[in-house]
Amino acid sequence: MIYTVGAASAYTITRYIFGRSAIIREFQISSSLLYSDTNVAKEWVDKLTVEALPTRFFSIRYDRASGPGGQNVNKVNTKCTLTLPNFSKCSLFPLDVREQMIDKKVRIYSHVNDTIVLQSDETRSRENNRLLCFKKLISFIRETCYFPNDPTIDDVRKWDNIRKKSKESRLKEKKFNGEKKKNRKLLY
Repeated sequence: MIYTVGAASAYTITRYIFGRSAIIREFQISSSLLYSDTNVAKEWVDKLTVEALPTRFFSIRYDRASGPGGQNVNKVNTKCTLTLPNFSKCSLFPLDVREQMIDKKVRIYSHVNDTIVLQSDETRSRENNRLLCFKKLISFIRETCYFPNDPTIDDVRKWDNIRKKSKESRLKEKKFNGEKKKNRKLLY
């Protein structure tokens, strides 16, 4: 028996029930994040927020932080280390975003392990450091990814005119050179 539990962004959780045991499996509804589509990727980057990133894809580790904090530094693990394994295959990010982050050699991406690693120990609070890690990730994505705007009708007309004029001048020059060679042959 199959029950659809709910939908969150591009994912649906389906529950398969066999007797008393239930197996929960996730699958992607829209394949828009799997293939290259700059409009989808651009819209995804524009709408990206900390709340929109599902934490289940990330591995979060807390360690002892350095810096101010007195005895609290020695007692509590507040430094947050956020890792995202298998980034090149992660369906959370659109293909264009993944390719740009890998190609531009962003400093948070490790090519050897294919992971994204971020750290934050700026505050004394674990939760604030975790949120800062996600904010850093979003800012890196926004700084790294560039999607050009579609050309306007005026731009298309302008470039068509430039192409026409260059073609005409090239053909004119070609005709002139041909006439010059033709005149040389007639003289000798």
